[in-house]
Amino acid sequence: MKNTLGGMELSLAEVLASLSYALDLTSGQAVGHSQRTCLIGMRIGQDAGLNSEQMTSLYHALLMKDAGCSSNAARMVEIFGSDDIAAKRMSKITDWSNLAEAARYVAANALPKASILARAGRILQVLANRTEATVGLMQSRCDRGAQIALSIGLGQESAECIRALDEHWDGNGSPKRISGTAIPLLGRIACLAQTLEVFSTTFDIETAYEVLRKRSKAWFDPDLVAIAGSFREDADFWRSVRERPQDALLQLEVRAAIEVAGEERIDAICDAFAQIVDAKSSFTAEHSSRVCGYAVEIAKGLGIDGERLTTLRRAALLHDIGKLAVSNTILDKPGKPTEAEWEAIRAHPMHTQQILARITGFKRISEVAGAHHERLDGRGYFRGMEAGQLDIDMRILAVADVFDALSAKRPYRDALPMREVFAILDKDAGSGLDASCIAVLRSIYADIILLPNAAAFAPPNNILFKAA
Repeated sequence: MKNTLGGMELSLAEVLASLSYALDLTSGQAVGHSQRTCLIGMRIGQDAGLNSEQMTSLYHALLMKDAGCSSNAARMVEIFGSDDIAAKRMSKITDWSNLAEAARYVAANALPKASILARAGRILQVLANRTEATVGLMQSRCDRGAQIALSIGLGQESAECIRALDEHWDGNGSPKRISGTAIPLLGRIACLAQTLEVFSTTFDIETAYEVLRKRSKAWFDPDLVAIAGSFREDADFWRSVRERPQDALLQLEVRAAIEVAGEERIDAICDAFAQIVDAKSSFTAEHSSRVCGYAVEIAKGLGIDGERLTTLRRAALLHDIGKLAVSNTILDKPGKPTEAEWEAIRAHPMHTQQILARITGFKRISEVAGAHHERLDGRGYFRGMEAGQLDIDMRILAVADVFDALSAKRPYRDALPMREVFAILDKDAGSGLDASCIAVLRSIYADIILLPNAAAFAPPNNILFKAA
């Protein structure tokens, strides 16, 4: 099925593999983690004799296994009082069922900048409730990840694989504490493949296989450990995992590697990743979908339609995907960011552009999405582009983003009244932001501007409509 990106066909595998980079960022893993895990899991699945449908489900699940990671980010900060991304990175090499390892993990991540007394109290509190905390965090992540998989049509088997990702053979995993063959086979493969990838990338192959040996019959199905051991010395395989994981994934002889993504599937994926981004912080809930709605309204007001409107809509939904690389300690901070924190914030549109540019056919989407913080006078970021470099689509998205930022609640202030929102926009009209885009918004929300406070404002109920 053709889609409107220049009439070309898009590979579903390429889209998911490229966007998995964003999931690696929010889960604290080295870029390419999901792709490498997928290659390892597919090798195990092949050697285990999975059928074609199972291999396709496993392929999809392993690329999207961390789709729910953003949903527990704020809760991790609440529990530990530290950088959620760093805490997640370390959690992947920690055995929470081992009290000594759990204690080291908590000591490293609990209130790292607080006083000794405050840290000690938090450490004891987390350790005393570590089972409850672990189950809650994993339940949120696994359930949300499974829902995302279903929303983009990956099927029930992929969803159940993601849901069972952190279950262990001995029943001491999370969140359901199921054991043995009660754990779906694909979930057992995913858990082992993920661990093998993390330890081999963080340390080396020898360390990774030693972890598999020690955790066999505890974390892992011993039969799958034996299968993984059978390709330990396959140098060509490990070279492809390290050096060209996405190319290797797209060359696998499985249906998942050649499936084409049609228009509806691409829209569903864009919607899903917008939800993944917005789930990271309560202060950005539905931000991407609202920005999308405002951008589409402005564009239609300026006479933009068809393929161009579809491209703008997708760029708007994905404009903040780079924010998955920013810790919630920064995103949810009530005060002014430090210089280092500000640098992390300023880098997010760069991450957005780099992630989206990996997808064949998404070049225009990446350009528009990556420019949403640029300003006509060159004061924006991340490139410092100026008016002559910013086309009307980029300008539309910039105005839509600012409009939502001003009219929605933020960690450091309440939502602003519409009159104040437009007063701020007017000050920047023609210098930082495009005046014609602001004029379209004013014509749409003219009645709301007269309302006495922002609480009376609600986004239009067609905010998620698909562009024709």
